[in-house]
Order: sequence, then structure tokens, then C-alpha cells
Amino acid sequence: MRYTALLLLLLASPGWAGSPLRVAVAANFRHTLEQISTEFSARTGEQVVLSSASTGVLYSQITHGAPFDILFAADRATPARLEDTPEAPFCYARGRLVLTGSSQGLQLLADASLSLAIANPKTAPYGRAAEEVLARPDFASAGGRKLVRGSNVVQAYQFWHSGGVDLALVPRSLAPDGESIPREWHQPIEQHAVLLRPSAAADAYLNWIRSDTVRALIQNAGYEPCP
Repeated sequence: MRYTALLLLLLASPGWAGSPLRVAVAANFRHTLEQISTEFSARTGEQVVLSSASTGVLYSQITHGAPFDILFAADRATPARLEDTPEAPFCYARGRLVLTGSSQGLQLLADASLSLAIANPKTAPYGRAAEEVLARPDFASAGGRKLVRGSNVVQAYQFWHSGGVDLALVPRSLAPDGESIPREWHQPIEQHAVLLRPSAAADAYLNWIRSDTVRALIQNAGYEPCP
């Protein structure tokens, strides 16, 4: 009901078809948000422009004045660090980490002869989760392996997909057939969004994100519901 009311308000607003809604989105969630945004635009006529990078890079862009209306981060901490946001951040998905390229199970992470790609832990939450996994005593014997760090999870996946590395630790949304990493091997990947610049369009968009329709789409894309 709330989404419908905001949609009607949006359509009645004289400025509803003005500037496009500018949304910053973590690389792992871009493809899913493209589908969500396409449906939103079809329903409202509102244009949505997505800008994608690792969460850390997006944070830097926002704090340096990038004119985004909404941020979809791949963690909980980054939106919370932004000051003076109009609303509190909220969880929109929980991510799962998987190992791709493995037909013999997670024990391949202990094989130092196999090269591995992860996202940059300094800027990508999934990269930090991957680093936690690799720090487990079970995989200490592979400490000297070739480890390639992508600027974000999509690049890490592309390193593996192109044959540049043997394995990759990436989100399940990118590699649905990958071997799931046990949740207890790393900190939870709770992905949070936050409104940066209020408008009728932004309110309608965020309420569309919270709708049952979109929640089902997000889960079908390989994510888990928020706690």
C-alpha cells in the first residue's frame, strides 16, 4: 500500500520526470538492480542511472561530492559511516560467498598449486570475507599460492571465467553453481542501502525495493533474506 501511494504521488508530481535517479550500487548487485530498475522505470517512467564499483570506491566518490541519490553497498558498515543521511540505512540482502572452478570441494583452497582470484579486501566486502576464509588454519599450507585481487567482485570473477586463474571466491549471485562457503567461516555479508538525497522518486524506488515482488527477485538472484 505504501509503495502504491508513493507511486501515485510520484506520477502526480510536476517534477517527476525531471532529472534521472542516480544510484550507486556495489558491483555484486548491479545485474540484479538493473532488472529491478527496469521494472521500476516501466511502472513509473522514471529514469534510473546506475553507477557500479566496489563499495569502498563508491564511498570515496560520495564523500568527494558525487551526486548520487541512493547507495546500495555490499556491507553494513559503509552506509553507517556516511554522515547526515536523511534516513537510517536498511538491509536489503544477505550475500553468500562461493568457490568457483572447484569440482573437488573446498579442500582445493589448501592446494598451493592452484591460483585464486578474490576482490580487493581493502575496498570490497566480499574480498574481506574471502580473506577471512583464506586465513583459516585449514588453508595455511596454500599461503604461497598465486593470489590475484580484482578491483571488485566482477573483475575477480572475470579473471576466473577467462581462464586467468584456477579458482575464485565470489558472490553466489555471480556463480550460482559454485561451492558454498560455510557461513561461519567469515563475518556475515549484510548488504545495506541508504538514501542520500530525498525526493518523491527516491522514496518510491526504495519502497519498490522493499516490496514482496522485489524481495522475491533478490532471493532468486542468489541472495538470502535479511535477518
